[in-house]
Amino acid sequence: MEKRTAYIRSVGMYVPEKVVTNDDLAQLMTTSDEWIVQRTGIHERRYADIGVATSDLAVKAAQNLLERGDVRAEEIDCIILATLSPDQLFPGTGVFVQEKLGWAERSIPCYDIRQQCSGFVYGMQMAQAFVETGMYDNVLLVGAEVHSHGLDFSDRGRAVTVLFGDGAAAVVVCPANDEQSCILHSEVYADGTGAMNGVHTKLFDVSKKPIVDYDTTNFDENADMFPAMPNAKNLFVNAVRRMAEVTVSSLTHAGLSVDDVDWVLPHQANMRINTMMAEIAGIPNEKVLYNIHMFGNTTAATIPLLLAEFTDNGTIKRGDILVMVAFGSGFTWGSVVLRY
Repeated sequence: MEKRTAYIRSVGMYVPEKVVTNDDLAQLMTTSDEWIVQRTGIHERRYADIGVATSDLAVKAAQNLLERGDVRAEEIDCIILATLSPDQLFPGTGVFVQEKLGWAERSIPCYDIRQQCSGFVYGMQMAQAFVETGMYDNVLLVGAEVHSHGLDFSDRGRAVTVLFGDGAAAVVVCPANDEQSCILHSEVYADGTGAMNGVHTKLFDVSKKPIVDYDTTNFDENADMFPAMPNAKNLFVNAVRRMAEVTVSSLTHAGLSVDDVDWVLPHQANMRINTMMAEIAGIPNEKVLYNIHMFGNTTAATIPLLLAEFTDNGTIKRGDILVMVAFGSGFTWGSVVLRY
C-alpha cells in the first residue's frame, strides 16, 4: 500500500475583541509601554471577557475554519486540543470543544496535550502520525489559551503578565492528494531539568493534601496560584539555542536548506528571541513572520494564528515551504517543515 502523507487542509482563527495596550497595564502595575516594547516587542494583546473559557475560544476558531468551506464538520474524526489554560483541572478541554461544536453524538476522540508554547508543534506531529498511519482522516488541531483570567496584575507578576494574551487558532490535517502540499518532517524534544526554571504554575500540586493548600488572601502565600518565571535568562538562552538547532535539523532531515524556505513561523514569545534565533540559524529576518506586537504570547495558539493571519492576507500561499518552530516551558521544543 502506498504510504500516506499529511498536509494542512484548512485554517481558522479567533481572538477576543477586547484590546489591552501596554499603557492599560501601566495603570495596574509599575511598567511602561517603552519598557515592554523594548524587551518583548509587544504593543498590545487581547483579553477574553469574564465567563469565557478556553474551549469557547477554541470553538470560535474551529467555526471560523469551517466557515471557509474547505472542510465539512462531518468529516472531522479526531480533535487534538493544545493548551496550558484548560477550562478546569479535569476532564480535558477537548471534550468541551467537542460538545460545544455539537459533535458529541458522533463520539469522535478528543486528545488534550499540555506542552505549553510547544503544544501546537507537538500536536502537528501527533496529527501527522495519525493521518499517515491511517488512524484518522481529518484531524482538527486547535491551540487555544485564556491567560488573562490567571495572571498576577500586581508588581510581583508584571514580568510574566505583560507577555501574555488570549486567542485561538485551528488547522485540519488530512491525507495529501498530491506532492504539492505535505508535511515534510517534524521533530520534537523535551528536557525535564528545565521544568521549574521556565514559566510554570504550582496552583494544583497533587503532592499536597489538599492540592490547593494556601490562603488565597495572603499575598505571601498565594504566589503559587500565578505563573512564575524564576530564571528568565536561562529560558531566553535555551529558547534561542534550541529553536535554532531544531530548525536547522528539521531542514536537513527534509533535504532542504535555508534558501529553500519561504517563511518561518516561530512561536511568538519574545521578538528578541526570534531575531537571535533566526540570526544563529542563518535565516534572513525578512522570512520570519511576526504578530507578537498585536497579540502578545498566546502560547499554543501563536503559530496557527500566524498561519491563519498570513494566509488570509495572501503572504503565505499554497506551495510555500514553511518552518514552524517553538520552545516552551518543560522545557519542550520542536519544529515542523512543510510544503503548504
